Amino acid sequence: MSVRNVEEVMSALLADERVRKALAFLKDDQERKIQELKEMVVVSGAPHTESEIRSPMFLSRLKQNGLKDCFTDAVGNVFGFIHGRDQARVLVEAHLDTVFGPEVPLNLIEDDDGTLRCPGICDNTASMATELSLIRAILACGLKPVKTLMPGGTVGEEAPGEARGVRHIMKTQKNLAAYVCLDSGHDFDVISSAVSCKRHEITLKGPGGHSWNNWGRVNPVHAIGRAISMMADIEPVRSPKTTYNVGVLHGGTSVNAIAAQASMHIDIRSLDDSEKAALEKQILDCIRQAVDEENRRHPDSAPLILEDRPYGDKPGGSIPDDAVIVQAALASARAVNIERKVCAPASTNANFPISAGIPALCVNSNGACGNLHAPDEWYDPENAWKGAQALLLLLFALAGLEGVTEPLLQA
Repeated sequence: MSVRNVEEVMSALLADERVRKALAFLKDDQERKIQELKEMVVVSGAPHTESEIRSPMFLSRLKQNGLKDCFTDAVGNVFGFIHGRDQARVLVEAHLDTVFGPEVPLNLIEDDDGTLRCPGICDNTASMATELSLIRAILACGLKPVKTLMPGGTVGEEAPGEARGVRHIMKTQKNLAAYVCLDSGHDFDVISSAVSCKRHEITLKGPGGHSWNNWGRVNPVHAIGRAISMMADIEPVRSPKTTYNVGVLHGGTSVNAIAAQASMHIDIRSLDDSEKAALEKQILDCIRQAVDEENRRHPDSAPLILEDRPYGDKPGGSIPDDAVIVQAALASARAVNIERKVCAPASTNANFPISAGIPALCVNSNGACGNLHAPDEWYDPENAWKGAQALLLLLFALAGLEGVTEPLLQA
């Protein structure tokens, strides 16, 4: 479908009185939305706790705001429906988890200029609040989609969650016409390309012992260090961009003890799955070589044992800039006078539908924010309602509005 068709659909939506009322509703609903944000951000989204804490909280709010047939799935995702005549689904979700553990205080601070500060305020509680405001606007103004809208929240988006929420969706939801994940960090921009990602937890185990009395035994920490030194000499290809990082190290109990165990976590990323796989092989070869060298240096010791736990494998892919869903996202932003661009590739929940050939985007509908994943994460809600307006137009461009437009996505 051409750009002209996208613009024609956007014009038809803007000409509809109910759509105009819904856009005005979203602006007027800003105060209520921010109040909900303040209430939800002090509810912990610690990794692996969502099913017990944030999922029930968000499910209750989805029901209170009028979504039909709300449910919680086997992993803790929560969704409901705004049914259309076509049961093919345009899914829109905000992830419920944050990077902050349960020990992190959730103290909400409001600056004199209205800026809000709290761990998780923009990543991703603001998206949750935007979704609730969107649902209210759609239902209050009587907007009926052609394809079914499926709003909700997912668990496990942040690294510790290993994307278990979206993985479950891709296994269980077989009637997806489009997938829009809401996240923060890029003003009102969109992400249409997915960085392929793979992580490994490497653990080395040995007999341990006293640093003096048991000198000569294998040392897992020494082997880890040797492996990292070898890996540091690897030069990944620059195009397509490919990277690696040792982000976490653990090991040992005392300065005068030979460690019985050491571990590291490695993050490997690329814009190309084959380059990611090639770099992964190089890294694992370095680790095996380091273990072999440590064992050879200490022939009288019990050998090191290598344990490799791969996790967090995210597929890559991209949606072309001229694709309908990308053009609709850009047109919806122009329609409400906000700037929007297509960002550089990233790793989001949209990786999975993109790799499966489903039209998908990661969309920021919240606006200005910063210091994501830091305790002083901040969010400026001024004009955030414009992002919600653009989101409403995007969803009805994709799903169609009964009596006004057919879906841009016809398949």
